[in-house]
Amino acid sequence: MALQTQTMLVVIAISFFLAILPSKAYEYPSTSLSPSPSLDSSSDSSSVSSSSSSSQIFDIPTKPLVAKASDIPSFVKASMVGTMTKTEEFIKNVIDKRLANKKMDSYQKDCLETCKEVYEDAMDSMTKATEDVNLGNYFKANVDISAMTSFIETCKDCAAEMYGDDPAFQKFQNWAEGIASDCLDKVAGASS
Repeated sequence: MALQTQTMLVVIAISFFLAILPSKAYEYPSTSLSPSPSLDSSSDSSSVSSSSSSSQIFDIPTKPLVAKASDIPSFVKASMVGTMTKTEEFIKNVIDKRLANKKMDSYQKDCLETCKEVYEDAMDSMTKATEDVNLGNYFKANVDISAMTSFIETCKDCAAEMYGDDPAFQKFQNWAEGIASDCLDKVAGASS
């Protein structure tokens, strides 16, 4: 019972650290939050000008080192909890704001709705992966983390088609894929 308490305290501490770690590595200028540069923003310039003076900063967690195989569940749980938090923030601060634009065409709206849905599915996969490693089922955790990556890739394809090289999507997706890759490496190492 003491080991479970210690493990839980470590996970909580790492999750807290990942959630509050300040980083300016991924700055999302508010001008990139507009759905498309081709949309006419002249009728709604007051909201654009007030938001363009500040930029949105998403705190991106760094990768903690895992020294022992027994730390893998803590690493995966902390990584997944932090990634779920950042995914929720990205949905709220980027996708939902873009969906609020009434001038968006139906293809852009479908793309953003797809991204929101697949990111929510990715969060479900993150939850399952955490449960799997806690049970010691590293094979299933591998499958769930791979599913998370597939969901993120689905949005990546859609966003690239609709928005081209959109920095908000690219930075978030590259970061999330990096976290998934780190977790997959740890899980694969534990299962072999």
